Amino acid sequence: MSKSRFPVAGAVTDAIRRGAASAKLARRRMRQPANLHVPPGTLAVQPGAAPTKVTVLAFGPDGVTDGVVDRADQIDGIAGDARVVWVNVDGLGNADLLKQLGERFGIHPLALEDATDTSPRAKVETFDAATFVVMPLPHQDERGFWTEQLSIWLSGRHVITFQEVPGEDCLAAVRARIRGEHARIRTRDAAYLAYAIIDATVDGYFPAIDGICTMVEDLEDAVFRQPTQAQLMQIRRARSELIRMRRLLLPVRDTTMTLLGMEATFGPDARPYLRDLHDHVLRALDQVETDRSMANDLLEIYMTSVNMKLGETSKVLTIIATLFMPLTFIAGIYGMNFRHMPELEWEWGYGWALGLMGATTIGLMIYFWRKGWMRDSTKP
Repeated sequence: MSKSRFPVAGAVTDAIRRGAASAKLARRRMRQPANLHVPPGTLAVQPGAAPTKVTVLAFGPDGVTDGVVDRADQIDGIAGDARVVWVNVDGLGNADLLKQLGERFGIHPLALEDATDTSPRAKVETFDAATFVVMPLPHQDERGFWTEQLSIWLSGRHVITFQEVPGEDCLAAVRARIRGEHARIRTRDAAYLAYAIIDATVDGYFPAIDGICTMVEDLEDAVFRQPTQAQLMQIRRARSELIRMRRLLLPVRDTTMTLLGMEATFGPDARPYLRDLHDHVLRALDQVETDRSMANDLLEIYMTSVNMKLGETSKVLTIIATLFMPLTFIAGIYGMNFRHMPELEWEWGYGWALGLMGATTIGLMIYFWRKGWMRDSTKP
């Protein structure tokens, strides 16, 4: 971005195209589930899914152990008798390994299907003593704002998470807290870890929301000064991303409300944290709604500003045409060249005609100025 915090028109166009492509892909995934016309609980790997990488992070008050495994039966060797075991699955391209994990941890086939079918909205379900949560995990990079699906299986001391895309994300902060000494999370149970993962996911929305809010506020000042087509594209991008965020966060709000009522899974000690999590979701939704209203108003301001500029241009052209109308009339009268016109033979006739034209023009300009028609109404 430039010093004015606005990219040049070409960069804006590229960003809009990337954001629009991401939004179209997200809408397409939401419209139609991937596992259509197959028996319920069928595990189907999506085309182009990333290779599967399984990372184990086992911890307790006494320490942390971690490692990468190729088979589900290798997990116990790393986990040992740790208080909490976090198994993170990056990439959903290895169906055999996913089935092994499902069998090893008793993951219900419907939950495993939802973990690989990346079209479901945010939700929470219970399967006997286990809890299954689906959340959209936010990302903000050069491609703009986009999300991947995060699925969480909570059962006993195990937390199994499934992610579409390997790489750095907002869950890195949770891993750093676990590895830190004297961390509170290492003294808590697996349910608290599941809460921490969901909380980090929700917090990941705030930088993206703040970025859009800043862009909308800057655009508000720029649109008043000089509306351009690049600004219109930025307004459209902001409205599109805010609508997408609202569609993502509304199910997240319902999910956190459901978690608040799950007393068997989250004990009394965890309830204050869940209330704080729900408050974060409501704050994010409120900010999205406020920014969406500002973006809608900004579009109206842009159209009004463009219409005012067009009106000013039309007014100037109208004034010019009005000034030349009497001049054309005078020139037409004296250009008829009738034989008995008194001024044609007059020695001062030419000067008289020019003086009459000048006096008429000056008189009309004074009249227009006093009426306020020659002032720029777009400026205060």
